[in-house]
Amino acid sequence: MRIVADKNIPLLSTLLCGHELVQVEAHKIDTDSLSQADALIVRSVTQVDSHLLRGSSIRFVATVTSGVDHIDLPWLLDAGIAFSSAAGANATAVADYVMAAFCWNLLRTGKRPEELCCGVVGVGHVGAEVLRRFRALGCEVLACDPPRRESGGLLASEFVDLSALAACDLVSFHVPLNASGHARTVGLIDSEFLCCLPNDCLLINTSRGEVLNEKDAVNTLSVRKDIHLVLDVFKGEPNPDPKLVYLSDLATPHIAGYSRRAKHLAAKKVTKDLIRFFKLDNLEPNATDRSNERTQLKLLTGKLDEVWEVAINTVQLRSISDTFKRGVQRGEASVIFNTLRTECSPRLEYSECFPIGQSSAQATAYLAGLGFALN
Repeated sequence: MRIVADKNIPLLSTLLCGHELVQVEAHKIDTDSLSQADALIVRSVTQVDSHLLRGSSIRFVATVTSGVDHIDLPWLLDAGIAFSSAAGANATAVADYVMAAFCWNLLRTGKRPEELCCGVVGVGHVGAEVLRRFRALGCEVLACDPPRRESGGLLASEFVDLSALAACDLVSFHVPLNASGHARTVGLIDSEFLCCLPNDCLLINTSRGEVLNEKDAVNTLSVRKDIHLVLDVFKGEPNPDPKLVYLSDLATPHIAGYSRRAKHLAAKKVTKDLIRFFKLDNLEPNATDRSNERTQLKLLTGKLDEVWEVAINTVQLRSISDTFKRGVQRGEASVIFNTLRTECSPRLEYSECFPIGQSSAQATAYLAGLGFALN
């Protein structure tokens, strides 16, 4: 059996040891490379549709991402091709990123978590984790998720309309990309929504770039300097709008989910599904599990500002943003976008980091709420 996979997906050579695994650069995944393949494993940079797969012998497609807008799912279904995604594998990594942006905002404003009202749009794998952490930190939290609200489930009554989030100090988006239907999310963040945000509000988007109407954002933020943006995703990646990057307080090249643990979980998830589909009983995904390892992070005094700094630096949020923004400003948007995504070492998650040193009870509680390991 021949498996073609994106070269930048870790662990696969170990997980699929004993089978013919061909690892190639994403831009080299084409009809020729797939002509004799039975399975394909990709990242979000590869568009999988009839143009790529028609005439091939592919029976199984997997993506190591949570989002699936790069996959033509209806066509796969019609063609009888099995599909697997890594939904949820990067939930804690993205939540770490949001917490880092949150801590940057705390440093900027001088406020404490319990003084803030935070809105979460989309309460799937990632949104639910972000919501849980905001509550653990003592924030007031409002959640918006129209499909879940309409489902009539036990928690349906707790969801609010998007317009209600205009009262929030921070709004974080975690929605799938839907181009049509009543759950449409393309252009969800438009001028009407942005203009209703309160002074000094922070908006975070780690979902998909198209969720933000970028033209509206540029026009609104050019006038309303009091709205702050942290963006990890952009329309037209890897060529973001330089004006939007400039107007963003922090901008990163779609790396919110780039942790070592998330990448390993994703690879293991899709490999298990592949094994199950092809009935490969003799193969087990037994790569070394390092999820219980801990790295010590020193807190010199345990002051609250130091807690926020530890959270920001663990994600490398400011340093990556500075490098990315400088590259875009030089006119090298696509180059710096791809370079950072390729060369950034997968970071540790908060749960893999153990802060040590002096720490007050309040600082310890905040560290726990953010997601750091305490024992």
